[in-house]
Amino acid sequence: MNSNRLLFSAAVVAASLAFAEDPAPAPAAPAGPPPPSADEIKRVMDYQDNGKDRGPALLDVVACLKVDQTKGSATIFTCIEPVTGPVKKATTVNAWIQFFCPKGGKYEDLKVQWLLGNEVRQTTDFTVEGLARTRTWRAHTPPKAGKWTIKIVQGEGKELGSTTFTVTD
Repeated sequence: MNSNRLLFSAAVVAASLAFAEDPAPAPAAPAGPPPPSADEIKRVMDYQDNGKDRGPALLDVVACLKVDQTKGSATIFTCIEPVTGPVKKATTVNAWIQFFCPKGGKYEDLKVQWLLGNEVRQTTDFTVEGLARTRTWRAHTPPKAGKWTIKIVQGEGKELGSTTFTVTD
């Protein structure tokens, strides 16, 4: 009789396990940071609509070895190979620059400066216009080893941003 009870109990446990629901899935990991606050979005929208006299907002300046120029690419006009360590002398380096421009803004007083140490070795003028994100790049081939700085300047010397990289022999 005890063996029948044991067999019956085992059958009940097995049956209940067979009909048990799968455990609830683990909660999904967040998809990324939360969206900006309403106040942040309103501030950016106000700048986008009314900020043309305030100038462009520099988002990034990157020392870049390769900018994607492939027509139809999802990353077109994006730096796809940033400088991550020393580069050899005579390697072309791009100053990849990304701005956020307000509606109606056209800024013709921008410059890229290439400095070796504290000495400006080359200056190139450029213009930015458009609405929202605008990207551009300017190439330079550093002829000497040392610590180079790419500086983005507006007007008569207002530095908007910079980045550095090292050139070796």
